[in-house]
Amino acid sequence: MEFIEIDGGYMEGGGQIVRTAVSLSALTQKPVKIINIRKNRRNPGLAPQHVAAIKAVKKLCNAEVYGLGVGSREITFIPSKISPKNFLVDVGTAGSISLIIQTIVPLALGVDKAFTLKIRGGTDVKMSPPIDYVKNITLKILKNFGVMTNLKVLRRGFYPKGGGEVIIEIKPSKIKKFDLIEHSKCEVVEGISYVQNLNENIARRMRKRAVDLLNKEKLLPNIKVECSKGISEGAGIVLWNDTIGGSCLGERGLRAEIVAERAVNELLNERKSGMALDKYMGDQIIPYLAFGGGIVGVSEITSHTKTNMWVVKHFLDVNFEINSYNENDCKGFTITANRTL
Repeated sequence: MEFIEIDGGYMEGGGQIVRTAVSLSALTQKPVKIINIRKNRRNPGLAPQHVAAIKAVKKLCNAEVYGLGVGSREITFIPSKISPKNFLVDVGTAGSISLIIQTIVPLALGVDKAFTLKIRGGTDVKMSPPIDYVKNITLKILKNFGVMTNLKVLRRGFYPKGGGEVIIEIKPSKIKKFDLIEHSKCEVVEGISYVQNLNENIARRMRKRAVDLLNKEKLLPNIKVECSKGISEGAGIVLWNDTIGGSCLGERGLRAEIVAERAVNELLNERKSGMALDKYMGDQIIPYLAFGGGIVGVSEITSHTKTNMWVVKHFLDVNFEINSYNENDCKGFTITANRTL
């Protein structure tokens, strides 16, 4: 049997290499061997959320998997035909639900009927897109280009206790060609300022500071306040302006107003570029751009983006072209994908 071999320590060298490789292995039915997993990380090898994501894809395509376990630095993944089914994915920690969703959603391009997953873990954790970013930016953009999903957040989960819970339905999808370069210039900024097991006043202070700053920029804020109960405690604010976002998680000792300022500044910096996609969506879009072809505009080309391109090219005959973009007060980059059929 011929395997695609991927060095998990290449360039950015994080869990994204594993997530993309396993997804594309299932979609293309090409076995893959991943070595040096997260080689340069403080805790190398697979973390619980990586194991949970791989197990979910394994179940959906009846794969044979060797070396799967927390801390493992090498796995072999041999897929069979994708067979949609409903089940629970429980990370068992505060590991990121958003990153598990990133691993599963591409399978929409290879299923013939809808399936639903309930996922337990962390919804709002460091080094991962907040669940509200996934729901209101990632999945909305993908829906506009043919990738059909429904996401419902049942409960939030924060580090270290987790306990978050979401339900995602993934439907058979046919991707469209991308043409998404410049931001829409929409002036409405939506968002959610949230706390769990903490004083509601923290969420209201975050909201007020964000509203004041956005009003100064002549933007139109529509930010909701959410106060919930759950297993874990935490706070944060997520903002979205059509196809771009900004967010910040609360931390012990960090004033609510500073949390809001960081989220607003992140959003305004992305908006300033005038490009349709922020730097975080820039790397997430790569596998879909490879299948659909076309062009997208991003504010920045990150190492995550370049790494994802490198992984995708192991599975698909696709050429990515990166060019500087400086038109109509927009300054950033375009990524063009051309499939070789």
